Amino acid sequence: MKIIGIALSDEYTDISLVKEEYTYRFPTLLSRERQENRFYIGEEAYKKNLDGGVILVDKLLSLFKKKGSATLAEKCYDAGELLAIFLEQLLIEGENRIKGKEIPEEDGKDVLVLSVRDAEPEVMHSLKALLNKTFSDRYEIRLVSHAESFAHYILRQEKKLYNRLVGMFEFSSQVLYYYEMQVSKGSKKYAISVGEAQPDALSSGILENPIGRKMTDQVLSGVTDRITKAKVYSAFFLSGKGFENTELFPEFMKKLLRGRRVCVESFLFSIGALEYGKLIGKGEEEEYLLLCDTRISHEISIKVSQKEREFPLYLAHAGDPWLEERKDVYLLLDNQDYIDFQVHKLSGSARAKQYRMSLKEFPKRERRCTKVSLHTRFWGNETAVIKLTDLGFGELWKGTYQSIEESIPLGKE
Repeated sequence: MKIIGIALSDEYTDISLVKEEYTYRFPTLLSRERQENRFYIGEEAYKKNLDGGVILVDKLLSLFKKKGSATLAEKCYDAGELLAIFLEQLLIEGENRIKGKEIPEEDGKDVLVLSVRDAEPEVMHSLKALLNKTFSDRYEIRLVSHAESFAHYILRQEKKLYNRLVGMFEFSSQVLYYYEMQVSKGSKKYAISVGEAQPDALSSGILENPIGRKMTDQVLSGVTDRITKAKVYSAFFLSGKGFENTELFPEFMKKLLRGRRVCVESFLFSIGALEYGKLIGKGEEEEYLLLCDTRISHEISIKVSQKEREFPLYLAHAGDPWLEERKDVYLLLDNQDYIDFQVHKLSGSARAKQYRMSLKEFPKRERRCTKVSLHTRFWGNETAVIKLTDLGFGELWKGTYQSIEESIPLGKE
C-alpha cells in the first residue's frame, strides 16, 4: 500500500509520502530547458532560471483555474498539461527523497489524495478529471479541500484536542485563513469543518524587515481578538509557511496562548490528506461523518415500493463526497407523472423538505409501462442536479430517451 498526500497552492506544494515524517515542501514552480524537453520543479526550477537556461512558469493553480496556457521553448502548453507535469515531477522528487528510508509494508490500495484551499465546483471537477487522466492507472484518486484535510488531521489526534471547538489559522504569502471544526455531542456522530478567508491584508513577504514583522504581529493580534472572542477552544492550530517561526509574532502568540493549547504544524494539509488516504487504502471510514465544503450535508431520498412494501431509496447520504460518481437508479412509474424528493439536513432539527419533479413531458403509457433512469450529480455541496430519462418498456413501448433535468437547492452548510 502506497499512500501520498499533496497540498497544492500557487505559492508552494507540500507532499507527504507513506508516513507523516516524510513530508517535503516545494515552491510551486515549473521550468523547462530551452533546448531539451526536460523539466524542473521547486527551488531547482528557480535556480535554473537564474542561470538563464530555462523558461519558468509560476502560479500553476491560478493558471489552471483561468484555463490559461504558457509557451515554453516555442511549444504552447495548456494549464492542465503544465499542472500534470508539475505533479508528475513532484512524485518523482518525493520518491527520490525517501529512497533508502524505512518504509512500512501494509496491504491495501495505492491512494493519492490532493488537497486545495477552495472547493469551487467547476475547478474541482476539472482537477478531478486531470488527476484521473494522469494517475488513475497507478492510484485511487481523491480530491479534497483544505477544510476537509484539516478535519482528517484533527481526527487523528488525541480526543482531548477536539472534544470542543478546534480553531486554526493558515498564513501564507497570499492569504490568512481561519478554520473551525467541531464534533457533535449527541447520538449522531458528525464533525463540521469550515474555512474562511480573512479580509485583513497580510503577506509573509513583509516579514523580512522589523517594521513588516511588527505590523503583521499587530494585524494577527487584532484578528485573534475578533475571531476568538467568547469562544472556548479545546485546541488551536497554526499552519502554513507564515507560521514556520512563531517567535516573529510575540503579541499574537501571547494572546493566542492565553488559556489555550496551541499547536504548530506547517504541513497540516498534506498530512491530513495522507491520513485520509490511509483510511481509503485500508477500506476504512472516519469515526465521524464529515460535513464540509467537499461533502454533502443532506440526505436525499425518494419513496419507492417493492413487493407492495414502501421504503425510502436514498440517492445521497450526508457525508458523501459530492465529487463521487453515482450509478443510475432504474424505476418503473406506477400511475404517476411526478417524483417527490425528500431532502433532510443532517445537522439541525429542521424537518425534511419535499421537492416535486414533474414528468408530464414524458409520453403517457399504461401503468408500470414506463421505465426511467435517474441520475444524481452535485454542483458543489449546495446544489443537487437530477436527470430523468425515459427508457420506455421493452419492445412494447419504445423509449424516447427524452431527458428532464432539474436542480434541487440544498443551501450552504
